[in-house]
Amino acid sequence: MGLLTEWISHLITFILLAVVIELILPNGSFQKYVKMVVGLLFIFILFSPLLHLFHGNVDTWFASIQRQQNETIENDIERKKKEIQASQRAYILEQMAVQLKNTAAEELMRTYGLTVTDVSLTIGESDQIPPPIEAITVELAEEATSVVKPIRIQSSPSTTEQHDDIARFLAHMWEVDPEMITIHLERRE
Repeated sequence: MGLLTEWISHLITFILLAVVIELILPNGSFQKYVKMVVGLLFIFILFSPLLHLFHGNVDTWFASIQRQQNETIENDIERKKKEIQASQRAYILEQMAVQLKNTAAEELMRTYGLTVTDVSLTIGESDQIPPPIEAITVELAEEATSVVKPIRIQSSPSTTEQHDDIARFLAHMWEVDPEMITIHLERRE
């Protein structure tokens, strides 16, 4: 508020001084040069608050603009880095699932007559490559080898025992803990 009142008082003082100078000067060719100088000084005083704003803060403004640009660039780089890491983790996860599926497919067919339809991995939050596996979900389906299946009458192990047996088999093949493996068996009739 003090800056505004000071500015207005400078304007009023200058206008009064300009009027007095104009009244004192005699008419002639010298008067138009004085009017031009007084007009330029008036414009300077009129825009002096803007000059005060830009005077001392130019270096500070440039430094803050540079700092903001650096922060923006760093944020962009960090965001891109996270996107790349996420896509890399997804690719590694997919490749690990395909590799586990390919490793187990032939042996499961031979031993249990089952095909692997899908392998899903749950991994931990870590920067390790490959990331630590927390859980493996395996979806299996019975292989339909012929249209008419032979009828067998025998006592088969319960579903949970069969799932546990398959989980132990896969855990041994993949060298992981059997508790990490969850089996979903789709029966085709």
